[in-house]
Amino acid sequence: MTSTARAVFPVMGTMTSIVVADSDTVRLGTEQVGVALRAAQQELELVDRRFSHYSPDSDITRWLAGGTISPDAVAEFDYVLRQCGRLRQDSRGVFTVKNPMTGTVDTAGYVKGYGIRRAAEVMRSLGLRNFLLTVGGDTYCAGRPSADRPWRVAVADPRNPRAIAALVEVSDAAVATSGTSERGDHIWTAVGPAPRHLLSFTVIGPDIAEADAFATIGFAMGEAGVAWVAGHEGYRSMAIRPDGSIIGDAALVSAA
Repeated sequence: MTSTARAVFPVMGTMTSIVVADSDTVRLGTEQVGVALRAAQQELELVDRRFSHYSPDSDITRWLAGGTISPDAVAEFDYVLRQCGRLRQDSRGVFTVKNPMTGTVDTAGYVKGYGIRRAAEVMRSLGLRNFLLTVGGDTYCAGRPSADRPWRVAVADPRNPRAIAALVEVSDAAVATSGTSERGDHIWTAVGPAPRHLLSFTVIGPDIAEADAFATIGFAMGEAGVAWVAGHEGYRSMAIRPDGSIIGDAALVSAA
């Protein structure tokens, strides 16, 4: 009988899936693992309530409208905006926190990965060591599912979302993918929508917030994004061209 614990729930306009390895469930017990799963969900929901640009009641919507918000929210906005500024400088303006189509601040390019990082930190603080946390296709893998193998994360084929383009093996690392196959033109640069030189861009690295932002930047850069990502220690990438061919420096288990 398996001891694997799972949770699936909606957040940030997409679905979240958490899988806890059998070893953690046996070591901690189902009650403690359940506490950790609920805490992770609450953390993601908190980040969503604070940073949602679609909710008129979110802290960031009220803040941008000149409303009053808590000092904790102000401090968190300051942190996120500073990280976005750092990424803008690092990418020479490719990454931007201002949507050029609307002229408004939009932190979505950083916040999902940031939320995953926070949820993973909560789970670790409650004793979990081996788990997989996915929000809308962006994944953080802690530890291993079993002693003899790492986690395996599928990269979807953007030409056929039901097909797998590649598999990557990771342990204590993140896998994040950006593209337009599911959400359309939601990626932009300082001058407008990102050009569609690629179908998708995947980044593998130690930090999910960085990997998620790097995937957005890499997609906007096109094939040049592979070299840009490689310039950051510990990060590697793979990109899928319109013809389905794959380029990059990520070690693959298999590729189409």
